Amino acid sequence: MTFAALTLAAAGTVAPAHAGGGLGGGSFGITPSATSAGRVRSYFNLSVPPGKTARETAVISNAVSRTQQLKISISSGVTAANSGSAYQNVPGKCAGASCWVTGLPSAVTLAPGERRALRFRVAVPADALPAQYLTGITAESLARSSAVGVGSNGRSSAKAIIVRQVTVGVAVTVGALAQMKTALAIAPLSAGWVGNIPRLFIPVHNPGQTFAKAHGTVSCRVHGRPHSYDVIMGTVLPGTGAVLPINARGLSGESMPCRVRLREGAGPVAFWSGTVTLPSRSQKKVIHTGNGVYTTLPDNAVPPWAIALMVIGALILMALMVLLVLQRRQRQRTR
Repeated sequence: MTFAALTLAAAGTVAPAHAGGGLGGGSFGITPSATSAGRVRSYFNLSVPPGKTARETAVISNAVSRTQQLKISISSGVTAANSGSAYQNVPGKCAGASCWVTGLPSAVTLAPGERRALRFRVAVPADALPAQYLTGITAESLARSSAVGVGSNGRSSAKAIIVRQVTVGVAVTVGALAQMKTALAIAPLSAGWVGNIPRLFIPVHNPGQTFAKAHGTVSCRVHGRPHSYDVIMGTVLPGTGAVLPINARGLSGESMPCRVRLREGAGPVAFWSGTVTLPSRSQKKVIHTGNGVYTTLPDNAVPPWAIALMVIGALILMALMVLLVLQRRQRQRTR
C-alpha cells in the first residue's frame, strides 16, 4: 500500500505581474483587499523603491459552516518546469523576496462564515537590485486529513493525504519598470516521443529584469515540407528558465532544420535556428522472466536464444526456491 501527500492549491499565474488567490478546496480563501477606489484586485502588484516599505491588507475568509484553523506562511515565487508562475513552500529560513513580507500571524482561527483582514508589510532592502520579484502569502488548513483511496491494481492500492492550501501572489517591482531590460533567450531544441506522438522541447531562459511571457511558432522541414506549431510560453521569472513541450505531429525520425520565433508581448523577438534530431521510435518487447517479474526489451536488442536462456534461468531459480521450501517443511515434520 502506498501513501502520498498531495497539495490542492489555488493560485494564478503572473503575466506580466499577475497572480491570483482563491479558495482552498472550496472551504477557505485569501485575496487582496479592495483599493481605496473600491476596485477589486486578484493579486498584489506593488512598486516599492529600495530601502522603502509598503503596507497592504489581505482578506482571509472561511466559506463553510464550521470553525477552521489556518496556518499562514510566506511562499517563494518560482517558474514552473514548463513555464508559468508557481509557489514553493521552503521550510526553514526564508530567502530572497519571501523575506520582505512581515507582520502576518503564523495562524488564525476563523468562525463559520468569518472574514478577517490581515495587515502586513513589504520592506525592500536598500541593496535590492532593480527588477520584478514574486512571492506569495499562503493559507493552509491545520486540520489533519485522512488518507483517501486514489486507485488500486489487483492486491495493490494507493492512498493520498490531500493538503489543502491557497496562495495569493505578491508581485514587487523595485525600480522604474520603464527602464528595466526585458529579454528572452532560446537554447538548442531536443526531440523525443510521448507514446505515438513526436514532441519538441524548447528550453527558454529569462536573462532580463522583468517577468517574461511570450507566444510564437516553431517550424521544421521534413522531406522539404514545412511543419509549423504554435508556441505559448507562460511567465518566466527573471534569472530562471523553463522547457516548453510541443506536440509535433507529422515529424519523422531524422535530422530536421527547425526555427523558433517567440515575441514577448510588444517587446523584442527571440530567434533560434538549427538542426533537431528526432530519434527513431522502436517497438518494445515485454517478456515474463519470473513470478511477478517482467523485462522490457527493444526489438532485436537481444537474440532469441539469449531470451530463452533468461527465461530458463528464471524457471530454474523458481524451482530451487520451491525445493528449499519443501525441504524446510520436511525437516519441521521430522522434528
